[in-house]
Amino acid sequence: MNYRLKLILLIPLLAPYIPLSASTECTLAGFAGDYIDAYRSRGMVDDCYYQLIDDMDTARTVQADLVGLLAGDYQRAGYKVGLTDSKAQEMFGISQPLVGVLFKQMLRHDGADIALDSATSLLVELDLLARVGSPGINRAASVEEVARHIDAIVPFIELPDALFRLDDGNAAALLMAGNVGARWGVAGMPATVVAAQDLVERLPSMTFRLTTDTGEVLREGRGDRILGHPLNSILHLLEELHLRNETLKQGDLISLGAIGGPVKAEQGRRYTAEYSGFGEEVITVSVTIQ
Repeated sequence: MNYRLKLILLIPLLAPYIPLSASTECTLAGFAGDYIDAYRSRGMVDDCYYQLIDDMDTARTVQADLVGLLAGDYQRAGYKVGLTDSKAQEMFGISQPLVGVLFKQMLRHDGADIALDSATSLLVELDLLARVGSPGINRAASVEEVARHIDAIVPFIELPDALFRLDDGNAAALLMAGNVGARWGVAGMPATVVAAQDLVERLPSMTFRLTTDTGEVLREGRGDRILGHPLNSILHLLEELHLRNETLKQGDLISLGAIGGPVKAEQGRRYTAEYSGFGEEVITVSVTIQ
């Protein structure tokens, strides 16, 4: 099945059958508050924003407003880099990934149970976290330099949410404005980085696999599907943070991007991510959807 057809088939999963209003009152200044209302009520963002948020500069501005409001209740954990797959970027009409913010309250431990109805349209993605070991990473200009400032990688299943339709021409800008769909994530035990060269050499060939308790393999691929090298996500993130006048801090977690597209979460299913090729042992993380 080609990628375009996959996305067409996925669109109904990202747009639950919840009526959209046709308000004439919305403004860019009101987006953050309206998004949080929808986020908390597990509803949909008003469709009046589809024409208002039509470019990345606007999206970046309203995302900053949204993150600022969320920061009143949540503690920042790091960042997520989304749409790292070139085919996904092509479908969304962009040439680079999107960046959002992760909060500590969004993250759960390995083996967590997450309710299907805790989100508007819960999805499952095969992902990986990198943990910042020192603020010197902000001066990195190559994969090798980034690797020197990463002290661990962490198995990670992201469970993003879609609070608006993604079949609109402005879908990428809307996704950026909505904090790239950040909702939940489940993190496993960190795998300590012994030598920076291990990251440089092993991450591209490391095998990622997402399975269910039925044994079905949902997603599988090598690390180099993420921008050629997973650490390229951090280089893109550093460029984005420069635009935002922000920097990475020691202990920040960075979601490097998904292998393959999202899967619709199914109630009663247990999902497990497996990673092989970084060390001698396979590292895993699991989540059960209640």
